[in-house]
Amino acid sequence: MLAVIGASLKLRTCAGADAAIHAQIRDGLRLALGDAAIDLDDAGIAPLLVEIEMAFMESSELFKEPDRMAGWKVEEPDHLQAMGRSSGNAFGRILRLADTRPSLKAAVGGMFLDVGTGVGGVALRAAQACPGLAIDAIDIWEPALRLAAENVAASAHTGRIQLRHIDVTALEPGPRYTLAWLPTMFMKRPVLEQAIDRIAAASRSGGWLVAPVYTRPDDPFMAVMASLRTLRSGGEVTEPAELAALLRARGYVDIEVDVGAIATFVFGRLA
Repeated sequence: MLAVIGASLKLRTCAGADAAIHAQIRDGLRLALGDAAIDLDDAGIAPLLVEIEMAFMESSELFKEPDRMAGWKVEEPDHLQAMGRSSGNAFGRILRLADTRPSLKAAVGGMFLDVGTGVGGVALRAAQACPGLAIDAIDIWEPALRLAAENVAASAHTGRIQLRHIDVTALEPGPRYTLAWLPTMFMKRPVLEQAIDRIAAASRSGGWLVAPVYTRPDDPFMAVMASLRTLRSGGEVTEPAELAALLRARGYVDIEVDVGAIATFVFGRLA
C-alpha cells in the first residue's frame, strides 16, 4: 500500500508510465487514502515521498537484520542519505512553530546547534531557509560525517556550517547557541540528561532547545512500531512529559509539546 501511494505521487511529476498500470495505481491510491488523496498538493508531495523512502529503508533494514544490537550503527550510504533527507523536514516544522512565537523566530537568526547531524540534513535545510543563521553540526559517527562533508561541500552553505566530530556530552560551555536540536531517540537516559546539561551550559539566555521523541499513537500496533524504532536507534522510550520535566529541571521555561505524525517535539526556552 505504501509503495502504491509513493508510486502515485511520483507519477504526478513524471510521464511515460503504461496507461493501464497508471490507472490501477491511481485506483490503489484512492482506496488507500480516500478523499485525502485529492487534498495532496505539489508542495506536500516532496516531503511525503521522503518519509515513504525512509520507511522503506528502515523496514528493509529490520527485515535483513532483526538480530542487530541496539544503536545507530548504519553504514550503508543510501540509508544514511535517506535518513538525512527525512530529518531535514524537521527544520521546516521548527520554522512553522516560530511563525507564532516571536522569541523562537528571533532564535533562528543566531547560532544553531545540530546534534547528531548525520549526513547534514537538518543543518543544510536550516542554512537554506535562514540566510542569517550560523550552524555547528556535530556527530560521532564517522560514516555519516564523511557523507555530511560531501553534502555540505556540494552546497552553497560551506561558509556557515561547521562540521565537528564531537560528542554532545563533551560540548564546551558558552554562551553560544540561540537554538539547539537534540534528537533524543538515539540516546540512553544518562546520555540524554548529560546532553541537556551541556546544551544549557552552551546556550545563550533565552536560547531554545527542540527535543523530539518518536510519536507513540493510540493504535497499539503503531505504538509498538514507534517503540521498536526508538530502541533500534539506541534510545529509550521516553514520554513527552518526562522529557518536559528534564528540560524544566535545567532551567527551561515556556515548555510546549507539539505532536506530529512521526515525531513529537518537546521544546522550551532557557530562562
